[in-house]
Amino acid sequence: MLRTEIRRIRNLSLVLASAVLFMCLAGGCSDDDPLSPQAIHFDAIGMLIYQSGAVVLDYYGPDYTASDQVAEQDSITISQGLNPHMNAKFYDEDGDIVDPPDDADKYLSAVFGDTSVAELWWHEGEDGEFEFHIRGKKAGQTTVSFQVYHIDHPDFATLPIPLTVGDQVLHDAPIGVKLIDEESGDSLATSYLADSSQSVQGTLSVSSGTTTDHIEALFFDYSGTEFWPPVPPHSLVVESADTSIVAVTGQEQDEPWAFKLQGKNPGTTTITVYIYHDDHIGKTFKPITVSVN
Repeated sequence: MLRTEIRRIRNLSLVLASAVLFMCLAGGCSDDDPLSPQAIHFDAIGMLIYQSGAVVLDYYGPDYTASDQVAEQDSITISQGLNPHMNAKFYDEDGDIVDPPDDADKYLSAVFGDTSVAELWWHEGEDGEFEFHIRGKKAGQTTVSFQVYHIDHPDFATLPIPLTVGDQVLHDAPIGVKLIDEESGDSLATSYLADSSQSVQGTLSVSSGTTTDHIEALFFDYSGTEFWPPVPPHSLVVESADTSIVAVTGQEQDEPWAFKLQGKNPGTTTITVYIYHDDHIGKTFKPITVSVN
């Protein structure tokens, strides 16, 4: 890569001086003597982020000066929801690309200018690892500064890098469905996939001879991203186990993910929520109890 070759022939003393200056400005220097045995620092002057093998960030510290407040030459664009798997590598003092540190005392962190726009996300038990996701929480713009922490202080930090979260919403396959009262926004019940080990949370109720307001079915994936599948080819099907007790009604074309429940006779039954793909069942969720008074 031409950019890498150019970097390799730069004067080593200039690279080292720039790295030291940048590290101190970015908060990577500490009062510890870097040559002392107890202060083993991770010496890096840049960072790369790969997404599915493609480079989405190529940040090189010596490209910037002490007066730079933001890494204007670099940027990251993601979508809303949980973005694909990412992993980090680094430029060492010679400008060579190296793997992240494997020391248990060193971990990845990040500071976002606006935490309502985006955040780092790891699978359970993997916090701080150099393989991660970025979750776009809403469309907008912010900045992110990546840091390599050594216990309680950063050995390396980037300048704030512009980050844009686009309008597109990314999500994984649904693992559950929330039933929400459309008028109040209150959560009524939560169900999970039929083969899940998780229990249904909440029950529904309706008076005999009455019909509820619209109830929205809002789906979520394993990262907590909430979404409605595209229509078509997906559609909502809700079935009552006993239509003499409660009937499902109120499904309209302009509200494809909402329905109503009509109380027929006092008793208890269940409803089951399905996502259909074309004319076939795509996902089935555990039955939710409905009481008719």
